[in-house]
Amino acid sequence: MGPVIICGMHRSGTSLVCRALEAAGLFTGDVKEHNHEAVFFLTLNQWMFEQLGASWDNPYNMRFINDDLAGYLLAVIGNIVNSPSAVSFTGADPRHQQVFSPDNRIAWGWKDPRNTFTAAIWAAAFADAKLVHVCRSPLDVAASLQQREQEILQSHQAELAHMRPEQLDGALRFQQSPRLFHLEEGLVLWEEYTAQALVLEKQFGANAIRVRYEDFLADPVKELGTLADFAGLDADTELLQAAVAQVNPARRYAFTNNPELLSAYRGFRKRDIMQSLGYDTLDENCTTAA
Repeated sequence: MGPVIICGMHRSGTSLVCRALEAAGLFTGDVKEHNHEAVFFLTLNQWMFEQLGASWDNPYNMRFINDDLAGYLLAVIGNIVNSPSAVSFTGADPRHQQVFSPDNRIAWGWKDPRNTFTAAIWAAAFADAKLVHVCRSPLDVAASLQQREQEILQSHQAELAHMRPEQLDGALRFQQSPRLFHLEEGLVLWEEYTAQALVLEKQFGANAIRVRYEDFLADPVKELGTLADFAGLDADTELLQAAVAQVNPARRYAFTNNPELLSAYRGFRKRDIMQSLGYDTLDENCTTAA
């Protein structure tokens, strides 16, 4: 059984979907960081981005992976997957130590928004890989990223206020992504990720599924049930209900409560990609307009 590769733009709900699938029985790694990303695959994805001079908030170069580079990436990945370091993903459980083998029968996978640009490489490394694309309204995504940058800035400003100039040694990363301090740049980045994810959907064909964050919040049991079946999980209704017990439906289309974001939405809604995802006909009550 191949992996379930969860992708989608940052702040789109990939963590929520991954945690729900894990609660429903999907093995998503032994060592994970605070965003519920398996450190083993996160590190390899970051390495691939570095190979192309890209970063999570500037992935442009990732579209230029050629055959020679892909061959090199696959060779390195193959060596690392078969090395002792893979235990950070598989852990000590003997059952999970078999997930990378061709005859694996355990449902497994991992989430990382960077998968949006590396999933084709992973599909070449693991047979029968499946893709889960999580998408969310771009205004909510961009606003969330902007808010995070503002919080980081405020935190570091407070820290610097208690330091003398001669104490500065360059160790502090003042902003995580200055680009995303600007709402319009968050929208551009959302479009970069989402356009690439739509390309992946075509490449994976029947082995790809898309879930809208807003649909998941509206009916989490139904949506998780569909994803669980797709992932090869045997989850009954009681298990599905427990897996999504903490889902907060109030987070659907949060941007509609903000006049500034609503104004930005009215200009952005006309883009083709918004139409293809059904995000172009929202009224101000978080429903689909007639």
